[in-house]
Amino acid sequence: MTSYQRPSRDHVGCCLFKLASLAVIFLASVLFASAQAPSAPGKPLPPGPMQARVKAACTQCHNASRITEQHMSRTEWSKELEKMEGLGAVISDADRTGILNYLTRNFGPQKGTSKSAAKKTSD
Repeated sequence: MTSYQRPSRDHVGCCLFKLASLAVIFLASVLFASAQAPSAPGKPLPPGPMQARVKAACTQCHNASRITEQHMSRTEWSKELEKMEGLGAVISDADRTGILNYLTRNFGPQKGTSKSAAKKTSD
């Protein structure tokens, strides 16, 4: 018959430290993931025929200010849409041109500085 050996205090302390560390990492991950919550207030999207579609496709994961603070060319917006689709955004083929028109008209380079222009000036 084998007898039960009680774990040493060092072993128990080590396990508690590991458990606490995992809890901290988990909580930090949750906080990081929710840092850009869709419900966070942001600058509203301007009115237009595709406003609702842009809002539906884009604000599932982040707030509108993530869009309104950008000023990109049509090509840059197209690449951004492709990137977001790769991350899970759902944009139908029928809506793609309309969304690109909306984004370019409201958040194109003429409304601010495009990403590429900002990079060139900072180099």
